[in-house]
Amino acid sequence: MTDRTSGETPDIPAEIQANAPEPIVTITRIEIPVRTIFKVLLTFAILWFLWTINGILLQLFVAALLAAAMYPPIQILVRRGVPKAAAVITVVTAVLLVFAGIIFIIAQPLYTQGREFIDELPTYTEQLQGLLRTNQDLYDQIQSSVSSGSSDPSTLFSGVLDIGQTTISAISTSFIVLILAVYILLEGGRMLNWLTRDLTWAHRDRVFRLIPELVRVVSGYIVGQLITSAAFGVFAFITLTVLDVPQPLLLALVAAIADAIPIVGVPIATIPAVLVGFTVSWEVAVIVLVAYLVYQQFENYFLVPRVYQGTLQISSFAVLLAVLVGTTLLGVLGALLALPVAAAIPVIIRVWLGQEIPNTIAQAAGDISIGEDIGQASEAKITNVAG
Repeated sequence: MTDRTSGETPDIPAEIQANAPEPIVTITRIEIPVRTIFKVLLTFAILWFLWTINGILLQLFVAALLAAAMYPPIQILVRRGVPKAAAVITVVTAVLLVFAGIIFIIAQPLYTQGREFIDELPTYTEQLQGLLRTNQDLYDQIQSSVSSGSSDPSTLFSGVLDIGQTTISAISTSFIVLILAVYILLEGGRMLNWLTRDLTWAHRDRVFRLIPELVRVVSGYIVGQLITSAAFGVFAFITLTVLDVPQPLLLALVAAIADAIPIVGVPIATIPAVLVGFTVSWEVAVIVLVAYLVYQQFENYFLVPRVYQGTLQISSFAVLLAVLVGTTLLGVLGALLALPVAAAIPVIIRVWLGQEIPNTIAQAAGDISIGEDIGQASEAKITNVAG
């Protein structure tokens, strides 16, 4: 009998050891095919490449939006027998002439008022001192910035250089975007055929139905935004001029640009107008505030529904979410591009998941007329038979 407390292992008879099963050893081996590794590396390489050229992709995206905005008048000219190249050149030239005319009209007074605003900034700060007494820290910071800018010419000079470099960069980028837009207008059909050459017939049909819908939504948004921005700019200029607020053209330009930013654009434009209005009197500032707020309601509930005419069928929550995402990704430019992108998403979902392909087949077979929905036609036939 073996002593259990001794810690020795009892002897196992040889017969039992011979008949005992072999121990099962489990080896886990993970094998990744070389092809899978190559695909993963290729995916990371493509993502890195796209991230590297994100600036070019953004310019291409803006050019596509610009091309979509100019496409409807080009299509009208083509339908009237004008060659496509001539129609593109005509529309692009007209747009450039209008833009150049606006610049020619407002450039000189805008420059003058901008210089006046910079020169009068210390005076405006002094006049606003009484309003800022409740927050002395804020006033000290503003006064310090104004004083340093006035006393140190290098600060002002560096600011002018930054503005000049930004202006040159913006002009060159705009020129590149315009050239890309012209190429898209001229070669868009060939590019689309090349991009969809490997797709199935059903997917190609969806793509070719999606493009006109996207053009309609994007062009409707851009044209509508130009109208609303111009209306707000004109309203701000007339209001500020009547109230004798300094630099009305500069503030009106700020209002027109800020109006393109959904939700927060009008409040952003209201703040500088009210602050400059305070330099005249507090009554003028209050009138400016009330006028801007009343105009915002007029634009939201009267002007926008009539200008866009159902083009932007998205909820206010979707607009807010799009603006937040766009601002986080691209700053002010993202906020400007957020609304057309958000408006395009429902169109993509409707066309890609809708009944367009069955409608096309039914129209080709002569079962329904153009513009009629196959689901509604089938329901009508069933109702007639049942009746």
